[in-house]
Amino acid sequence: MFRYWIFPLLLALLMGNAQALDDPMRPPGGAAVSSGKAASGTRFVLSSTLIARERRSAVINGRNVGIGDHVNGARVVEIQPTQVRLQHQGRQITLSLLPVAVKKPVSAE
Repeated sequence: MFRYWIFPLLLALLMGNAQALDDPMRPPGGAAVSSGKAASGTRFVLSSTLIARERRSAVINGRNVGIGDHVNGARVVEIQPTQVRLQHQGRQITLSLLPVAVKKPVSAE
């Protein structure tokens, strides 16, 4: 009977010391997205946008939203390929994705 309890006990002890892993694909020292902060202290983080023929959507604070939807008390006013405009307490907030860096070859002279 004792040997049936040893494995779960050891597993629980080992998991207690586990730490979260960092994302290996995240750029060093930088955030993947930009964020905006409203006057009330509410923080908005834009993760991605989707522009399709039939709809436009964005992921803000981990939620998939469309034009007219609300996130943390702010209404989504406009969704563009690299930015989203929100209206929060009568103020406009613009969230932008980081620009895509395109490497160009160096010409040999």
